[in-house]
Amino acid sequence: MAPDTTAEPNALGIVEARNQLGTLVARAVHGHAVTRISRSSHERAVLISEADYEELLRARRELEAGHVTEAIAAHARGEREMMTYDSKEALYADLDLPTPSERS
Repeated sequence: MAPDTTAEPNALGIVEARNQLGTLVARAVHGHAVTRISRSSHERAVLISEADYEELLRARRELEAGHVTEAIAAHARGEREMMTYDSKEALYADLDLPTPSERS
């Protein structure tokens, strides 16, 4: 089941989240609740269930496959030239995809 994205996710500081971790994990697993956790204004994370995480990964792979499929189709239609790349990073950038090192 996908997380409920209609409501604003619960947001907690890291100390509060640590004190409530068991409850937050149960809410994520059983209720698909999303909790935002902030360590600072620049260090933030989201707690979701493993099932929801796997669903997000599947959706990302499908989106990436769509980008690649469209690039191949554009080449077949003559709208895109065949390219060679010096690195994987250049390939990912050309297809507007995150590099493997940018993925979580």
